Amino acid sequence: MKSILVAVVVLLSSFIYSQDRINVNATTLVGFPSIGYEKMVAPNFSFHIDATGSIFNSFNDMPLKFLMITPEMRWYSKKENTGLYVGGHIGGVVFNLQKYGYENSDKYQKGLGYQLGVSVGYIYPVSDRIAIEAFVGGGSVQTFYKGYVKTTGIRYDGAKEYNKSGEWLPYRGGVTIIFIL
Repeated sequence: MKSILVAVVVLLSSFIYSQDRINVNATTLVGFPSIGYEKMVAPNFSFHIDATGSIFNSFNDMPLKFLMITPEMRWYSKKENTGLYVGGHIGGVVFNLQKYGYENSDKYQKGLGYQLGVSVGYIYPVSDRIAIEAFVGGGSVQTFYKGYVKTTGIRYDGAKEYNKSGEWLPYRGGVTIIFIL
């Protein structure tokens, strides 16, 4: 998982001269690195992409690894691409963790999925080169996974291939520091 995050950082860094903004979410401070970049594509519109993951292999003796990549188109209320924005996104996730609802068991899940939803946020410029963003987002989350018992490594779910689940959830949010290039 760490090598995937390093690859994402290197990939994003390689585009540094073509980017307009780089952002780092505060979740990075608590072990869930989230970095992204944003390119202005027209007045009031931008393309934003971010990657969020976990540096942990486990938490409370259960797996806790994931990587979520979310590309998003944003519409801003101001032509300077600051202030209020609304974004639409579709992203993907891979995971090896214990899903909610299994907290007091020795069962965990490995799989992948996608999310389709909207974000709402606000960007406040602090200076010519730095801004602060607060945002929330959510939508439909569709996952395909296999369930395992931690103590034996045997599947508990009985599905031939993958289990499928779909929920409407909040899955994005935070406060980010934006570096304007």
